[in-house]
Amino acid sequence: MTLDNPVANTFSIAAAQYKQHDVLQRISAKQLLQQANLCGTLLDVGAGPGTCFKAFERVNQIVAVDISHGMLTQLVQQHPDYLPLCTDAQALGLQSDSMDSIYSNLALQWCQTLPKAFAEFHRVLRSGGECYLSVVVDGSLAELESLGFHVNQFDSVSTLKTAFNVSQVTPDDWHSVDIKVESIRVYFDDLRSLLYSIKGVGASFDQHGAGKQRHSLTKRQWQQRVALAESLRTEKGLPLTYQIAYIHAKRG
Repeated sequence: MTLDNPVANTFSIAAAQYKQHDVLQRISAKQLLQQANLCGTLLDVGAGPGTCFKAFERVNQIVAVDISHGMLTQLVQQHPDYLPLCTDAQALGLQSDSMDSIYSNLALQWCQTLPKAFAEFHRVLRSGGECYLSVVVDGSLAELESLGFHVNQFDSVSTLKTAFNVSQVTPDDWHSVDIKVESIRVYFDDLRSLLYSIKGVGASFDQHGAGKQRHSLTKRQWQQRVALAESLRTEKGLPLTYQIAYIHAKRG
């Protein structure tokens, strides 16, 4: 299945260079994998160029879902034993009760309708199956706000909880849903690389603030933003702080 939408096309074009800019993704993946108890048939949603699950001895098959054909092309080169599937989290196209575990690292903030995604997760999970997810939530990218950029908003934790509730057919559909939020700060050499990095997690910014027409900054305006960014520099580089929700949900 090939998806023809701007998000899929953008990721396909960027697939080959993705590893150069996935600093946040690698940090959150490490933390998420440390918390996870994965087994059986594993569904990786928003798999990107691929995650190594060799540490989980009880996992016997990996289905890797991504909306980008280009990302899956990269994935199969590194993980030829994975089963790639080009589809959307909100309409997986998989058989019901076919998965034992679901893993998703920093992909679900792209979803336009989270209850649909969570309903799909519930549908494809076997009874007692578990989800381990990380999602960017509101309160992220405060540094960009201080630089005068208007950044699109991420969902709140309460919105995530509501999405799980709405996705249920009966009150007992999800046996448990646990959500914890942690801050992750990443650092960059310069403002340009910092701004490029946010695209990979579903963030976008308006260079001139909300309610104003979007157009490129003039050279002078850009230099002013660079100078302001430099005032935030630490020994590690230019900081950018994300709020990451780690979710553990178990199907009833």
